[in-house]
Amino acid sequence: MMVLRLLKIPKSTYFDWVHYTESHRQREDAILKALLREIWQNNYKAYGVPRLRLALADLNLHHGTNRVRRLMREAGIYSVMSRRFNKPTITVDYRQHPNLIKHLPEEAHAWSMDITYLKLSNGQGTLMDFSHY
Repeated sequence: MMVLRLLKIPKSTYFDWVHYTESHRQREDAILKALLREIWQNNYKAYGVPRLRLALADLNLHHGTNRVRRLMREAGIYSVMSRRFNKPTITVDYRQHPNLIKHLPEEAHAWSMDITYLKLSNGQGTLMDFSHY
């Protein structure tokens, strides 16, 4: 007990440490971490929280998303997959009109117009933009 006094550690802290036992939840978490790591490695490290939860459910182990996420973070498990980027398309379902101006010779003059409708507080306003090609 002299050492505790020199280190300024309360006796209760020492005795808590000596008589420490893991709780049921901590034991369960340790088993789940090992199981999650095994499932993750067997599936090319591609599984994230949703798929790992489904894999646990297949083993009749039903746990919440937040618990699985916490255990994954503690175990250093993460999915190596990332979401695919879908480039926005400019395709439309209706038939497009051909661009007749693009094929005109250089010396030809053409006007084009763009109409933009702006919603105003007193109704609807219109803005017209004329361009000379």
